[in-house]
Amino acid sequence: MIQELGNLAVKVADLDAALSFYERAGAVVRDRMAWRGAERADVFLGPVLVTLFTRAVYEDDVAVPEEGFLHLALFTDDLDAELVGHEVLWGPTVVEGTFGRRRIAFVQAPGGIRLEFMEQLEAPRA
Repeated sequence: MIQELGNLAVKVADLDAALSFYERAGAVVRDRMAWRGAERADVFLGPVLVTLFTRAVYEDDVAVPEEGFLHLALFTDDLDAELVGHEVLWGPTVVEGTFGRRRIAFVQAPGGIRLEFMEQLEAPRA
């Protein structure tokens, strides 16, 4: 069952410029890090978390724009059950970072967008 919104994922060509833009707009930036041969950072805009990526984790297998919206990420308590009936584009796989340890998979959704389902396996690092 879907538990909550995780984030909105956006691909940017220039992470420094994007972070500067969002900071000027009042965002709080956290957890910038090297990420699977690229970079990522979390941008908190009030109640909305936007995660900026310089490369999508599934980019080798799925066509993505040079820049722009990548996917909507949703937490689930049972990833396998959530994937039933969906066209899985990438995953499932386990990822780790300051956000903890998660099992993730991406599916195609109407409107030409992707959804990421995430099952939290271990809590975020302190």
